Amino acid sequence: MTGTSYPGFRTLVRSDLERFALSEGLPVTPQLALRMIFLMPGFQFVLCRRIQDRLYRVPVIGRGLRRVFWWWTTRSFGAEIAIGAEVGRALHIPHPYGIVVGVCRIGDGVTILQNVTIGKKSATAGGHPVIGDRVYLSAGAVIVGNMTIGDDATVGANSVVTGDVPAGTVAVGAPARILDRRPAAAAPHRLPE
Repeated sequence: MTGTSYPGFRTLVRSDLERFALSEGLPVTPQLALRMIFLMPGFQFVLCRRIQDRLYRVPVIGRGLRRVFWWWTTRSFGAEIAIGAEVGRALHIPHPYGIVVGVCRIGDGVTILQNVTIGKKSATAGGHPVIGDRVYLSAGAVIVGNMTIGDDATVGANSVVTGDVPAGTVAVGAPARILDRRPAAAAPHRLPE
């Protein structure tokens, strides 16, 4: 999330709805919102994360409720986003399975596919990953260490990223190497302005 202020539950959920609707090529309508809430596991998982963030702000009992809801969400989806992770607007997780997101900072408009891992290199390692805005993390990508993935970057399927990825580039391989640089407008996951 760019910045440290909480934009509000409704603002975040609306941005997530808009991002999922964009991926479906549909406008946001009450019918689409209901379909996402009841039939789309990806949106359900993201909504659960937003509820956790909202619970955290409830005085006295909020932190305990958040932890219980985090536990339930993790068990229900087989995926987790750490309580300490900072997550931006318009998060898109179409297939929320096998995802492990540790403490990190995730920007706005990020897409995370199935089996992605984001976190520290080890429990004692310092620092954490910072994911820029409009980043696309392909299936099976592993992002570990104190590093930054720049805005509009793409990480290829099953790539292992342990160092910085410049903005607007594609990183592939294990270990990842920078494949090309392209204008942000050419990125397939680019959100409209």
